[in-house]
Amino acid sequence: MRLQAWQVGLDIQAGYARAIAVQRRRYGWQLRQWWHHPLPALTLRGGILHERASLSAILSVWRNTLPAKISLRVSLPAQRAMQHILPQPDNRLSGATRSAFIFSSAARHFPLSVEQLVMDYRTDPCGDKNIIVTAARQQEIQQWQHCLAQSRLFPGVFELAPCALQLAASAAGVSAEKLLLHRLDDGWLWAAPHGLPFQFGMFDVNEIGDIAQFALRVREQYRAAKLCDEQCLFSSVNIEALPAGVLAWSPLTAIGQCLPPLPANPGAFALAIGLALRPEDR
Repeated sequence: MRLQAWQVGLDIQAGYARAIAVQRRRYGWQLRQWWHHPLPALTLRGGILHERASLSAILSVWRNTLPAKISLRVSLPAQRAMQHILPQPDNRLSGATRSAFIFSSAARHFPLSVEQLVMDYRTDPCGDKNIIVTAARQQEIQQWQHCLAQSRLFPGVFELAPCALQLAASAAGVSAEKLLLHRLDDGWLWAAPHGLPFQFGMFDVNEIGDIAQFALRVREQYRAAKLCDEQCLFSSVNIEALPAGVLAWSPLTAIGQCLPPLPANPGAFALAIGLALRPEDR
């Protein structure tokens, strides 16, 4: 059996860079490497990349531990993503014409022109024939690409952090109706259940006092909250006690073959695992 290339998920957030490498084997996914490294202060501010030289130096050392050929997937900070809901276009539009119309319509609601954005969209099954358009700034993606290229890292995919969280939850087989809560080093990220209409949000570290308040605020924001289970699923870069109504889960359960040593806190690698297990684009 020809061995598959390592699929590597790289999650860069304020405070830390974390990565997971997996390889598909005969009996499922095998964990090949996990890695985390503290980052200099202010490497990321508000989801914007700064201090690129120091980050490139750290990643270059890590790159030397990986095979020459890898499938690299990198997360985009949720703080910099934009979303807008649009009505479905005329059914007579299809293919590239349909996509161009959607992106042109959505760009009117974003602060930049369509040429300055990278956009994607999906149907919103909860929105009466609406679609959800998500956009990122082209210039910022190019900054990420340039920084990573200096470390001989060439992503095949850039994925939004909340989508990576959903992918990890789906691969781990957790409930498809539970809201996903994730604590970062500098804030609080949430994502819709992976079985319900897509939506996500971020709270600044100063906006939320504890996990219970976080769960309450998320239910207030999520437009399909009535469809969700009462309990939320929580992962975190820290190991912490959970209040009633919030359950911990381990994204490592998505990887069938894991040999020690393993991370003391698997939840810190939720985004990296979701990236690593992300299906290839077709």
